[in-house]
Amino acid sequence: MRQAFEEFSRLLELRLASKVPTTEDSVRYTLFAAMLSNGIAAEEVVLEYPHPAIERGKIDTWLPNYQGRPVSIEFKYDRDPPGGKNQPKTQKAGSVFRDMHRQLLTCKETSADCYFVYVTTKEMAVYFNNPNNGYQSIFGLQPDQQFEIGHDYFSGKPMTFMTSLGGEFEARIFCIMSRSLPQNHELRIYKVEAAS
Repeated sequence: MRQAFEEFSRLLELRLASKVPTTEDSVRYTLFAAMLSNGIAAEEVVLEYPHPAIERGKIDTWLPNYQGRPVSIEFKYDRDPPGGKNQPKTQKAGSVFRDMHRQLLTCKETSADCYFVYVTTKEMAVYFNNPNNGYQSIFGLQPDQQFEIGHDYFSGKPMTFMTSLGGEFEARIFCIMSRSLPQNHELRIYKVEAAS
């Protein structure tokens, strides 16, 4: 998947530099284009695949058999709200971790490689990088670095964050990609696995 992710980063950079209106679906289809150009056939990609552990839940992108293993990919694009309004940053942070938790549940129910693709703009990037908020240990990971999330990680997190998250979990988070993109965007790609 690394080659596809590299191509995805290149295509997303071109898109953002061109100032084309971009949504979360646009981000997903940009990865779809990158997968097609890296030898993954269109019929091998399933969008909105039923989640194996969440009733009525869907996995954004599912590859049933990529080099002998299934692959699950979740996307989140936190873009600036219209009109320059402030974002509910603590709630959005909880939502990011909720998506990681969804991928963890997928890992536990399948033998899939589970990835979380996160694209955000400056406001959320600054929030995640602020050491006072306690998320830098993940958002600041560089490629091939990892971090284990456990009970201690969630200790002292704001109630708004925990409510949006929906509950603690334990996982190992590997950084696959960490890039700055045009128009003050940041790209993070993580692989989510069960904690040791």
